[in-house]
Order: sequence, then C-alpha cells, then structure tokens
Amino acid sequence: MGTQLYLGVIVVALFATTAANAEIKVQCEKDSISITWTIPSRLRQYAARHFLGNCMPSGFKALPRGEGKAEFNYKLDDCNFKRLVKGKNLIYKNELTFRPRPRSSPAAYVYPIECVYPRPKGWFPPFLNPGSGVAGGRGGLKFHMLLLNEQMTAVAETNVIPLGSFMPIWATVEQKSHQPLLLLMEECVAATTPELQANRNVYPIITNKGCLLDSVKGNSRFLPRYHSSAITLYLQSFKFGLGEEVYIHCKLLAWDPEVLSESKKACHYVKENERWELLDDPMQSSMCDCCSRTCNTRSKRGDEWESNGFMHTSVLGPLIIMDPSQQNAHNASVVSIADQGALLLSLAAAMAVYADMKVDCGPDFVTLMWRESRPQADTSLLRLGNCFPTSFSAGEAYFYVDLTDCNFRRLVTGDALVYSNDLTYVASADSYNLAFTHPVVCAYERPKDWYATIYDPVFKTYSLGDLQFNIGLMNDDFSGPAESTRFPLGSIIPIMASVVQETHQPLLLLLEECVAATTSELYPESTTYPIISNKGCLLESVLSRSKFEPRQKSSEIRLSLQTFTFAMGEEVFIHCKLLAWDPNGLDSTKKACHFVEGHGWELLDNLAQSNLCDCCESKCKSRRQRSVASGMDPFR
Repeated sequence: MGTQLYLGVIVVALFATTAANAEIKVQCEKDSISITWTIPSRLRQYAARHFLGNCMPSGFKALPRGEGKAEFNYKLDDCNFKRLVKGKNLIYKNELTFRPRPRSSPAAYVYPIECVYPRPKGWFPPFLNPGSGVAGGRGGLKFHMLLLNEQMTAVAETNVIPLGSFMPIWATVEQKSHQPLLLLMEECVAATTPELQANRNVYPIITNKGCLLDSVKGNSRFLPRYHSSAITLYLQSFKFGLGEEVYIHCKLLAWDPEVLSESKKACHYVKENERWELLDDPMQSSMCDCCSRTCNTRSKRGDEWESNGFMHTSVLGPLIIMDPSQQNAHNASVVSIADQGALLLSLAAAMAVYADMKVDCGPDFVTLMWRESRPQADTSLLRLGNCFPTSFSAGEAYFYVDLTDCNFRRLVTGDALVYSNDLTYVASADSYNLAFTHPVVCAYERPKDWYATIYDPVFKTYSLGDLQFNIGLMNDDFSGPAESTRFPLGSIIPIMASVVQETHQPLLLLLEECVAATTSELYPESTTYPIISNKGCLLESVLSRSKFEPRQKSSEIRLSLQTFTFAMGEEVFIHCKLLAWDPNGLDSTKKACHFVEGHGWELLDNLAQSNLCDCCESKCKSRRQRSVASGMDPFR
C-alpha cells in the first residue's frame, strides 16, 4: 500500500534591472555589516521599499541635491543572511532589493552582497545532534518555556498583553539520548511574584493533573502538537493582576507517550462539543471525565519518574496585561507626573495644530496621510509602528500597509475587532522638540463565529494502522513550520517528513520517490519533475545544492531542496512516497542517497555502506524476495 503525500509551493523568479544612478558602499565588519545606498531623487519617495534581505533601512537621510541615502547597519545574524562554508572561507551572502510593488511581486532591482572571512581553525557547522537510531537513558533533561508572537513563528517581542487577547505559551523538553518523551503541563497558575508565596493570591490555569480550567472560563485551549516533546498553550489573557507584573508558574512533566492516564494527560474543554477532550487522542477522552471532579493521584511509577528528573517547574514572566480602554488614561496620568513627559505632550499637541492626519481603514489594510505645514518637520522620520512611509515629500507622508504588518496590535472585545498602532515622529538631534506619538485605530465588526487566527502550518498527514505519516514545509533551520509557501528561484525549500510509530518497533523513514507537479493529484497525463527516483536517489543533488540533512531521529528525514525552474510562477505540488523500514535492512532499494560534489553518491545513514548508492547512476534492482522472506513488510 503506497503512502503518497504532497506539499504545495510557489516558486518565484527574481529579476534584476540596471540601476545606473545607484551608488552602493559595503563595509564588512567582524560580525556585522554597514551599507550605504544612495538613491536617485525620483526614487526617494519610495525609501521604505529598499531592503537588505528582509530588513528595512536602519536609517535614511535626504541629501542636498535631492537624492536620498539609505543606511543598513545590521549583525550578520540578522536580515536572513545565508552562511556558506567553502574551503578555507566562511561566506555570508544576501541581497539588496528594491520592491516598489507588494512583497509577493518580484523585486525590480537586485544587488548581491557578500562578506568573506577566514574559516576559523577546527570550525564545523553546528549540527544539533546528527545520528540515527533509538537510544535510552535518564540523564538530565532541559526544559524550556517561552512566550511566542501572535503568529507563533518566533519568540514574542513584547510582554505587554491586551486584555482578552491570546498568549501562545510554548514549552519543550530537550530529550537528547532519551527514548521519545511526551511533554505535559501538570499544573499552571498565574501569580504577581516570580516565586510562589503562601500568603499571595494565585489564578488557577491548569489544575487536577492536566485539566485546562481556563478553557471552561474563557477560550483558552491546547493547540495540536507538532512534536511529542513540545506543547503549546493558547491562553486567553485574564483580569487577574491587571496592569501589574504577572508570572506564569507551570509544572512540566516529561512522560512515557504510551502510558497516559487520569493523572498524566492534557485535557481542555471544547465548548462546541460541551465536553472535555484529550489533546493527544480524542478517542480516549474518557480520561478527562475526572476534570469535573478530582483526578486520581499519581502512581508509584509516576513518583519514580519525577524523582529521576522528569518533572520541572518553569516560570514565565513578567507579563503585563493591560486593558486598552484604560491604557490611554493610565498613560496620560504618567505624563502629567513627569516634567519631560508633559513637555513632549504639549509639543505634540502644538505640532498637531499645524498638521492634518487622514486615516482610511480598508478590509485588511490601512492608508494614512499626514500633511505638515511647518517646514522644519522632516516627514521621512515618521513611523507607523515599525514601518517607514510608503512615500513622502516635503510636508507629506503616506502609508499604505497591511494590518498584519507594522506591529499592529489586534484586540477582540465583544462584537468588535480592533487594530491599533502608533504614528510616531522619530526625532533627530536637531528636531528633538518635534517628537510625538499619535494613536491610530481601526475598528471592525467582529464576524460571526470568528475565532483568533491560529497559524496553519503547511503539513499533510496520513495514517495507516498504528502509523501516522507527516510531511511539511519548515523554516530555514527546521525549528518550526514555514511561514510562507513562496520561494525565490534558487533558494532552499526545507522539507521534513516523519512517522509516528506508537507501538511499532523502531522504524527508519525513507523517501522512496518524490516528483513535482502542477496539480495536487497525479494523473497519467500530468507533467512531472523528478526529485527523488530510483528507490531513494536524490536526483536533484546532482543538478543543484539539494541534499539530505543529518538525521535527528530515525523516524524523521529532512530534505533541503533547492528551487527549480519547473512551472516557475505557478502553484507546484511535491508528491512523495514515504517508506517506514527496518533500520538494519538497508539495501540498494531501501536507502537515502545524495550526490556530494568531490565524493560522489553517499548513503545518508552510513557512509561506510555508500556502495548501496552505486546503482543511482543506473537502475536499482528491486529485491522483493528479501522483504517477504524476512517477514518484514514495508510500511508506506
């Protein structure tokens, strides 16, 4: 039985046009880069559409002759720099681009940026834990608990939470050499102190051995897992400790995935079904029935696990939950106390007398026009959130931005969806007395049955018996799901496939065949582009920089696939046949091989057996007899 999963991506070609009037100076520092880009006067109004990787200019100056100077001063760890190791050199690469059209459109101008450094002696790429197989052990485990941003793509940039909005709290355990473990939140409470004190009030969030009590009171819930070793709590902010520092205290438990019980579980209340549900297997939700009473205490085995370091208490904070309806009054009271604040407030009010601001709230975007009658105000210094003006001229600044950009804050209150931000004037040294902040708010009617948008990773899942196959697009370092399905031509598409084994003996996951097509279903007449063929040979590694990445576990396989010109600009679907196989039964038809320049074909899981890949240049013969004779049926 074949298991064939597909992924959809869009490959975009970047094209460059000449910029005869552009002057670009690049200075490579020890761990940073400084770039000055002189922009012709006709393009000065589009200053905010010039980028280094994904970074906007860190500064912009208007020159006497009408040109503009965009400055980029960033660390090499920022702006999506790509690091390449080549011989004795470490090379950091990026691109300066001019994008007058929306982000989804190709750049109008591309200028390559490269910094070359001597490769430090003994330097190797920092792979996390290369290797395969299943190992046991009870050494020290590392637990982490973080607050994520609204899109759940990175760590949150602020600890100020609007009342009623959601706080994605992500916890994980580094398993290292351990058998696979399931991370649970046994208990969580909110307190106004970083240490729990007997005489201080607490707000219960998770109680009763894993019951998310706040899912009954509000709209909190657990989100579907991507890995057993991580759990995401989607917690709606509450009135407890409003305006004060709040700390979330959680007891984290790393547990045997196959031994869930009333005292070892993750349960939340689903209002639509009017019942408690088990996160990891809704079919066993009867374990959650005790959430309405008292769940059984831990077993003797549970005591042994916890005493051996499988339980950990984590604290997240401080968080500050603010009521937006009271925040303006709060800010005003603070300003009236501080002399400098009062001065800035009065100057801002004075400036507003000479200015006119017009805001238009579109269905998913906002436009803002600021007109200033006083010549000393440099409108290029205006910012909407973290966004530069889309265009500006003497006395005017214009913004056209999506509500998902510029750090707009979203608040759900009753029947309204409210997006708020601040228009600020970034004072220069000679215009400090003009600095001000002005609120920008767009309010919409809350659609019926609307719930907070949860990032939907590009994943496909298929189950066969006790096996569950998954394949998904990942971000650059494979640490989480991809944020986009659009890829520039020549960039890398990180793809990870896995199989959840449950009660099976340890299995090795292989990609037997992968092709690209322009349809989500393969038909006899479909035009396809071969990626992996010949029983596990990564054909694309001969033609490009595509390769298999070192395994983190035997049940996963990671493919770094360089984009190609097939169906460029169209929707492309990658179809793969996944095979779960005996790790000790590799042969010329059960393998993962890629071509390494200067070395030839290599076997991912054992370089010493790379002769199994010799047939990649010819025809790898099927060995069905061995599969039947060994009693080991392939799982696909």
